[in-house]
Amino acid sequence: MNIKLNPRKVPQQKRSKERYQKIVDTAIELLGEVGYDDLTTDLIAERSGISVGSIYQFFPNKESIIYSHAESCYFILHDSFFKLLDAELKKKKKFSPDFISFTLSAFEQAFNEVKGYRLINSILYTNQALLQLDIESNERFAKSLAEKVILQLFPKVEKKFAYYRALMIVETVDSVFKIAQRKGKPSEKKAVLSELNNLLFVYFSSFL
Repeated sequence: MNIKLNPRKVPQQKRSKERYQKIVDTAIELLGEVGYDDLTTDLIAERSGISVGSIYQFFPNKESIIYSHAESCYFILHDSFFKLLDAELKKKKKFSPDFISFTLSAFEQAFNEVKGYRLINSILYTNQALLQLDIESNERFAKSLAEKVILQLFPKVEKKFAYYRALMIVETVDSVFKIAQRKGKPSEKKAVLSELNNLLFVYFSSFL
């Protein structure tokens, strides 16, 4: 099934931008309450106070609203994480064990600050487009990690291999964080992330 995902209209005026954002925010709020299958534009209209007709001026369907938010989430997550990492790298020019702990902490902080990111992760398999966004996000993370971290802290690593090593790290962290978020008990989540820390330390150490 080919579902149109791009917004019909990108708002330019302040009032239009506010309505656009209210539609998106309301959709994410309802997504957490009723789930993806039961989310409808009628529900979004009722909750937001914006008519269905007005919603359709911006978005062709609910999938487009969710996709728009997901796309924004991935860019914000990337920028927030690397802003934290860049500040740390200015202080440390060499790899150390606590760098791993800081990196995971920074990712979790960025992860928690991006509104609706957990919900997007929970519905990745509702359509191929969301999965593709997730893949593209990991690739973007890997390119930045290779350039900003691996090639800077590990001069022995050849440039042509830096990206693939970074991609291994990004895919591993992404997968394990998703596992950790499914753990109900804080102690279980902590244990999972502790093992991830150990795994990454061994892998990063192999670059020296």
